[in-house]
Amino acid sequence: MGVPAAIGALYLPVALWVVVGLGLIAAFRRSAPVLVLRLSAVFLALWALFATTTLLWVVANGGGRAILALVRSPFLMFDPRWAPVWALGALGAALVFVIAFLLNQAVGHGFLRLLRPRPLIWPARLPRPRVATALLVYPNDAARAFSFTLVGLRGGLHRKEIVLVSEGLWRHLSPDERVAVIAHEVGHLNGLDGRYLTFVRTLARMMRWDPLLAYLAATLTRREEIRADLAAVGMTRDPLALARALYKVSALSPGEVSPSVVGLIGRDGPRGQRQLLERIRRLVDLADSPEFREGKGA
Repeated sequence: MGVPAAIGALYLPVALWVVVGLGLIAAFRRSAPVLVLRLSAVFLALWALFATTTLLWVVANGGGRAILALVRSPFLMFDPRWAPVWALGALGAALVFVIAFLLNQAVGHGFLRLLRPRPLIWPARLPRPRVATALLVYPNDAARAFSFTLVGLRGGLHRKEIVLVSEGLWRHLSPDERVAVIAHEVGHLNGLDGRYLTFVRTLARMMRWDPLLAYLAATLTRREEIRADLAAVGMTRDPLALARALYKVSALSPGEVSPSVVGLIGRDGPRGQRQLLERIRRLVDLADSPEFREGKGA
């Protein structure tokens, strides 16, 4: 009885990973960002467990020969005698997550120390977010905007949301376009992207060798950029203002300011530029939809 029970316990994370993965696929298009990002976090935690455990098992069994043996029979790892390796794998996965979180927080705090931003007045047209949010501008000629979440321990555990824009962005955008950009970043923060998506992207940068993690980070980034665009339009009722802002930011400052924050552009590189054009087209089409045409006519 003991041996089958032990084997079943080792298979449980695999079964849970499959179930979470199927749930993530089902929720990806239709569900709220909070659910999708939390499912992604669980999915990544289990994936990190498998990755670190496999690495430890291979090292413990002789390297190259162990890889060949594992390819021939993947179930070798589920022998009950390897339970200590699974325990070490869990510790290793937890360590990777802690390092990614600390690195993510260090980048955010580093921005505030190095850039020395100053506060801006919150736009009267936008509602104040539920969580304390700082709107800051920093001296830089590039047109950039991004948001992130910082966690503090003074006076108890708390978090603070940051929307950071450059002076170059402020100079080149009209007042309506500025409001649209801030609304886009608030859309990210309301969807918890400042907590989850920035962490996933940091983890993907740390583990460049993992194609699954890179794919998940890129897919989530694309989804959340489109969702934040729609959230911004819901707040401003002006799709063209955001479309113009995206076009100007793309022309003035292509690429991202950092892989560890959620930026207005989304991804960098040629693929990121293609996705940016797709977002602009979506906004233009939305402005031409009956909902917004009728609103303008009224």
